[in-house]
Amino acid sequence: MNETFWNGHLTRRATGDTMHKGELNSLPYPDRTPDITEAIRAMYVDGYVIFPGVLNTNEVALMRERIDAMGSANDEDYVVPKWCYNKQIGSEFHRNPDYLDYIDRPGIYEVADAILSGPDTGSVKVTFGSSWVTGAGRAMGLHVDFLPVHVPEPVQCSTDFVMPIFMATAHYYLDHMIPELGPTTIVPGSHRAGRAPQDETSWNGIETQAAMVKAGDVVFFRSDLWHGAWKNTHPTRRRYIMQVAYGMGYMQSNYPPMKYNEMYTPEVLGKATLRQRRLLGSGESA
Repeated sequence: MNETFWNGHLTRRATGDTMHKGELNSLPYPDRTPDITEAIRAMYVDGYVIFPGVLNTNEVALMRERIDAMGSANDEDYVVPKWCYNKQIGSEFHRNPDYLDYIDRPGIYEVADAILSGPDTGSVKVTFGSSWVTGAGRAMGLHVDFLPVHVPEPVQCSTDFVMPIFMATAHYYLDHMIPELGPTTIVPGSHRAGRAPQDETSWNGIETQAAMVKAGDVVFFRSDLWHGAWKNTHPTRRRYIMQVAYGMGYMQSNYPPMKYNEMYTPEVLGKATLRQRRLLGSGESA
């Protein structure tokens, strides 16, 4: 695997054809918000957890407005020839105070802190994020985001072994997902393969499944989980999401750490809570 990076991700994250082409089945949808213990266990066993209703209707509308106001007003600037409309704008946590509204949501923060903080790795930190709008034609085969350690599958599947989580990403969905909008696809438990997918769309007999979530829901998943996106075939509608990635404390971020206050805007410095400052690398203790 090519160990080069872009926006916190490996640039080569799969081999061969990993696009699911069969029937699209849905992941189980939760009937309630998982408690912290349940969510932590799911991150280690399934590789992901769904948090329903993290944002209310007004918050969803506000986030969509914020994304629409970002970048160029010319749609053509985001059209990738022979692929799709792909507006992805990296989060400037040090410049835009709006991003603070999404980095330490109750429940998600506690799980991120539990799985990514430690005496040898430091406190959990936000490593990158982006606002992302995609249109018709967009699809993505199964891949991993970040796989720093390759461990043989028999070891991964042993009941005596627990693979650490190095990075995890929260996807905030701003649409009620339908197949035509290109929902995120996941192979539950596939992080235990210990490698990226190679000409395959299932692992250990578990097929690709879609996250048919609602607007305001969050899917939180570890970086070594196989995931992708179903093809967007809707003639007019685009899929809106925002992502916030968290990593172990020693991991590099794609923005300056907050210990360099001079690189942050007064608006961010004035709004950030102590917890948010720590997530952005201030180095402050609780």
